[in-house]
Amino acid sequence: MKHIVLCIAACVLAAALCAQWSTDPYAPSIIAGFDAEQVIPKVAIVPNGNTYICRFDNQSGGYRVYLDLFDIYGNRIWTESLLISSHTQMSWLTEYDLGVDTEGNAIIVFQDIRNAGVNNVVAYKINPAGEFLWGADGIALSNDTNADYGNMSPVCFCSADGSSYFAWQRLGAVTSVVINRLSADGQKLWGEWGTTFTATEGSYTWPQIIQSEGNDILLKLFHDTGPFWSPTRHILVMKGTPDGTFPWTVSATEAGGIPSWEQLIPFVGDGAGGAVLAWYDDRDSNLDNDVYCQRIDSQGNATMGLNGSLVNVSLPKQQFYPEVAVDAANQQVYVFYRETDADQNNFGLARQLMSFSGDCLWGQAGPTIVNIGGESCNTIAAHWTTQGAVFLYERGANLYASCWTSSGDFAWDSSQVGVAQTTDPKQHFDCDHHPDNWCVLSWEQGYSGFDIYAMRINGNGSLGPQFLPPRYLTAEQQPPSSVILSWQYPSPYVEPDQYCILMNDELTQTVAGDVLTYTVTDLGSGTHEFYVKARYGDNYSDPSNSVTVTIVAADDPILPSVEAAPRLTPNPFSGTATLSFVGKNSSTACVTLYNAKGQKLGQRDCAVIAGTNEITIDPRSLGLRESGVFFLSLRTGGQVSLLKGLFIK
Repeated sequence: MKHIVLCIAACVLAAALCAQWSTDPYAPSIIAGFDAEQVIPKVAIVPNGNTYICRFDNQSGGYRVYLDLFDIYGNRIWTESLLISSHTQMSWLTEYDLGVDTEGNAIIVFQDIRNAGVNNVVAYKINPAGEFLWGADGIALSNDTNADYGNMSPVCFCSADGSSYFAWQRLGAVTSVVINRLSADGQKLWGEWGTTFTATEGSYTWPQIIQSEGNDILLKLFHDTGPFWSPTRHILVMKGTPDGTFPWTVSATEAGGIPSWEQLIPFVGDGAGGAVLAWYDDRDSNLDNDVYCQRIDSQGNATMGLNGSLVNVSLPKQQFYPEVAVDAANQQVYVFYRETDADQNNFGLARQLMSFSGDCLWGQAGPTIVNIGGESCNTIAAHWTTQGAVFLYERGANLYASCWTSSGDFAWDSSQVGVAQTTDPKQHFDCDHHPDNWCVLSWEQGYSGFDIYAMRINGNGSLGPQFLPPRYLTAEQQPPSSVILSWQYPSPYVEPDQYCILMNDELTQTVAGDVLTYTVTDLGSGTHEFYVKARYGDNYSDPSNSVTVTIVAADDPILPSVEAAPRLTPNPFSGTATLSFVGKNSSTACVTLYNAKGQKLGQRDCAVIAGTNEITIDPRSLGLRESGVFFLSLRTGGQVSLLKGLFIK
């Protein structure tokens, strides 16, 4: 009986591990739920929607590195987790990093003690087929064998040129920052052991890398002086070029007061080659922590003042743990942060909108998201979407998301969306977002034997896979009775399996997912409505926008029988005629003239007002040279009408 129970449990777990992204916040997608501990997940999303999730796992005794790959819907691409490294780790773990390159390969960087028991940094490159492109043991980025040194907490950045940058801390008598650049095939472009930055006084710590202009990078690091447990910490930003030169270094803040446990801070591109940073500090040494924001532009100018701009002046509240979302088009920064009372016994969440010059656009006291109270609250992540700024946060043991516009309103139908509503404690969050406005959040969950979970949050606030419809369906008539339908891909990153063309709510035809046009022939007289759905496996999208086409057959009367339809009067005519129709709203109409054979002769665009419109039509100006029957197509928004006329010279 015990054997049967175990088999059933294994089957249930296997099914859970292979399902699509969950839509249920009470049952998040389980990524790794084995015996022992699975911890510190990292997430990286490929432009095609595939998602890598990396973790440390000690199910075999001692922590090993594993990688999983999921398709855009959350289905496992690999049948089981891929073992990346079984080399010995320390009994404690530190930060590591995961990225994706331009070819959709995973770039993983971490440290282990395979070399003489000393922590050294190693990088791996894994393609979507699970192959090790930089060798079974990766590429060693450091080579210390002296126990007085250690290489810790590496980060990576994958450049648009296919190369990858890596930076880490080298601990010794002082701590230095080391950086190297690897080509796509794993060649070390900045020397065998990279470039080392060592301070003339104190240490450089906790590097981070983002894109600048072109293939340049920005490198953030701390300059620490004093004891390591209580340093005087300043923030520096350096600009680097692909050839390994660093033309400038600037300070984001020299005010101090940043604690030693504030390490990886928000460091986000500003959309113009610069960076936005946020942190909290007690620069006045009065036990009052506040959140500050700074922008460094692409030329190295600090645009929010010498030591950053304060985001909230409320007293006696304290602020911690900011997350930022950057609206580059409007040069604004959304800052979300944790608030506490003066004694840090009660917690809440608040928000602020900053201009690139450091102005507080939502008032000097940032508006509250969650009032300060006894429930624990923590920030997790934030990112910008076309809907607004998405903020992920924790209240108690539950995870939530909200979306904010620049006016301070909620962009979604509800003020917050439950992402994970389970009672087990959660920690070590990581999130990556896709250009299509969705993100994947992963975390470890449990009391001791931790498991890894994840959820996909879409740009409209829904959870789970999203089956996008085709975009921008249009119709162009080919007289006398054909219509050319055209549409665009659901997104620049998604190609469905098929498109289904429906006319008057009935399936007319299916075409392959890389086909973006279809011609409907031999349409009968009357009005026809068309729309298109995309098919993704067994799932179908919502309908695209619809277009309505009115067909007048070649043997129909010259004058329409429906008074409300567009009319051409007089008809027949010589000289000019008047095209009359009713517009639903202000827009633009396209009038196209065809000869009796259905050949396009010319077209013109006309302004449309809401209500009755009258447009003078001169067929000669549209290319008609001879007397006879012609067809006139009127396209307004999603409505297309075809009229038949007789021109007499």
